[in-house]
Amino acid sequence: MASRLESFKIWWHAPIRRRDRVLGALVGGFGCFWLGVLAFVVYGSALGSNASVAAFVAASAVFGVVLGIVFPKAVTVVCFPFATFGGSS
Repeated sequence: MASRLESFKIWWHAPIRRRDRVLGALVGGFGCFWLGVLAFVVYGSALGSNASVAAFVAASAVFGVVLGIVFPKAVTVVCFPFATFGGSS
């Protein structure tokens, strides 16, 4: 456990590379997509038609991609559980 914590500290303090930005964009896109779907489940009747729901979910995914590019390491850490949410079924 200590070695994982040390490798995480090294990764966190290392300069951001292109690989980190790509990973952040992918994880942010998938994670925020699922967060948009979960928000639809909670606020489904308030959004209206299917087109507005699709636009809301797509906008949340695009927002996740942009956040992943700007803040790649933080988005990777925070959104990773949501990004793997739909992969298990």
